[in-house]
Amino acid sequence: MSWRVQAAQAQAALDRTFWDEAAGLYRTHEGRPAGDPLHYWWQAHALDALLDAHARGGDTHLRRARTLVAGVRRAQGGTLHNEFYDDMLWMALALERLHAATGEGVWLDGCRALWTDIRQGWNPAQGGGVAWRRTQPEYKNTPANAPAALLGARLFRRHGDPADLAFARRVWDWLLDTLVDPHSGVVWDGVNRRGDGATDLDWAYTYNEGTVIGAGTELWRATGETPFLEQARRTARAAAGRYGPVFPAEGPGDGGLFKGILARYLSLLARHDPALAPEVRALLEAGAGAALRHLSPGGLSGPDWGAAPAGALELGAALSGVTLLGSLAALEAGSPAGTLRPGAPAEHTGS
Repeated sequence: MSWRVQAAQAQAALDRTFWDEAAGLYRTHEGRPAGDPLHYWWQAHALDALLDAHARGGDTHLRRARTLVAGVRRAQGGTLHNEFYDDMLWMALALERLHAATGEGVWLDGCRALWTDIRQGWNPAQGGGVAWRRTQPEYKNTPANAPAALLGARLFRRHGDPADLAFARRVWDWLLDTLVDPHSGVVWDGVNRRGDGATDLDWAYTYNEGTVIGAGTELWRATGETPFLEQARRTARAAAGRYGPVFPAEGPGDGGLFKGILARYLSLLARHDPALAPEVRALLEAGAGAALRHLSPGGLSGPDWGAAPAGALELGAALSGVTLLGSLAALEAGSPAGTLRPGAPAEHTGS
């Protein structure tokens, strides 16, 4: 069975289990009402998964994507903005993809409004960087910065505003100076979380490497400058050594979603880097093989790809499995051949 078919089956299982048409939201916990709680950033990744499904074929996914954005806005009292800069980055990335899929300007407008807000999160504490949240401006972390570099580079590549690329470079430079091991490529989570200036060296989370891989890849695509690609490769190999062959369980709740982010951006890199594609494919297939052997009766993954889910499913963990299969489907459909070059190939997932 192809990865495309596996991904379609997983998306269908996700929709059956979690989608609430009346609320226009994904339930975050099996058996609970939609919005209890909302988990804004999970909804953003659910939007990404719908856009992956659309790229594989089917406009019905776009209808649901539009409904989901409206549902999130309604659940938040009429806004897509919130307290957390990293949350808003996930939504902005997904909205930019929705614009790319539909050509409808309203989604780019929404992305741009979030992007303007996010850039206000940059401040000089810890030498720069975007804050994690509005009320904790001196705490800086990878999840609020690597996606900012990624989004700025992507906006520049698709829409051409030099200010977006300039901000992406600024964030990237700060990130490499502060939260990336220059030798191994390992990515640290954050700095000054407790107000003591300390770096969280022992917080190993898959999405930190994932977002740096994505940012490096997008900056290379936007500029053609090889150091960006070299850093993405270095961090990809560090992630494989640190987390492979099957990405670890990272707990319930938010941690359940982290692995899918690493899978997404490894796939993005591999689709533009033929030399690395076999390594990435083997790594993702190891995870998918484990996950597919341990699905719930409804066909979804839990937080541990090496064990059957116990108890009620959570949307975040299920999304990681769906994103993993979608990332393999994108590799199956779109691995480039021939000369490595910025901007190639056509974007099968739009990511």
